[in-house]
Amino acid sequence: MNKYQTFLKIVELGSFTDAARELNYSQSAISHMIHSLEEELGIPLFIRSKSGLQMTYECTQVIPLIREMVQTEKNLSQKCRSLRDGKSGVVRIATFATLTGSILPSVLKSFHAAWPNINFDFKQGYYREIENWVSKDVSDFGITNISDIRDFQTKLLFKEPLRLVVPSDDPLANEKSVDLRAIQDHPFIVLNEGDEKDFLNTLESQGISLNIQFRLADDNSILNMIEQGLGYAILPELAILASRADFREIPFEPAIHRTVGIIYKNKDALSSASLHFLDHLSKCTENFPHPFIPETLDQR
Repeated sequence: MNKYQTFLKIVELGSFTDAARELNYSQSAISHMIHSLEEELGIPLFIRSKSGLQMTYECTQVIPLIREMVQTEKNLSQKCRSLRDGKSGVVRIATFATLTGSILPSVLKSFHAAWPNINFDFKQGYYREIENWVSKDVSDFGITNISDIRDFQTKLLFKEPLRLVVPSDDPLANEKSVDLRAIQDHPFIVLNEGDEKDFLNTLESQGISLNIQFRLADDNSILNMIEQGLGYAILPELAILASRADFREIPFEPAIHRTVGIIYKNKDALSSASLHFLDHLSKCTENFPHPFIPETLDQR
């Protein structure tokens, strides 16, 4: 690309000598580059005479194209540098509804303030859908329940407590904790985020069989149904955080958790932009359920 840039500098200054001085080349080196360029293009570019340097007709015709080519090469170099540094690109994330609707927006806000040229492509679904999207490279990585993941690399983000959620006027509303075995016959509403069957099978293996009367995929609908006294629910803490419904949440004794983490096929294959975001997400969720949002991010 040097000879094209040299060509444009000669056009700008109208002199081999001045171009050589500004570019810190010898005049013989400049002459050699232009001769090589003329041979490459198959056309004469300059005529040197006693009256000075003149551009050929052919030269005037290729100047705009060479300028465009040099600019394109600069743009390509800048883009590649930006991609290497993780300062631009698209991060494709697969995740589940309760995360998207709770702590993720604040994490994205702080990240986007520091990395404004990194864009996001989200897919939201059930746990099994998240695994499928990552497996088929539709998403770069997934954020999901990793307690039963076998075919992916994983990184733990946090263990999320599951709570018993009851109406505010329920006899259990003021209890400090509750044993699930003692209430398994009460009507239950189940949140379906993709592995409720696995969760229920786990309970049944412990001799617990819930009296399920409703299954829903929307946590807000479940909380509103609880407010109306239609049943109890076992919900992850993320599903409860932002709700304005009137209910009470009670810890289980013994405690029950959902293990939330990141899945990917190969961390080494992730883009720099994805790695920057995953590092930020990990830092923000260290103090779950209250994300730590730094005022500034280190972009080194």
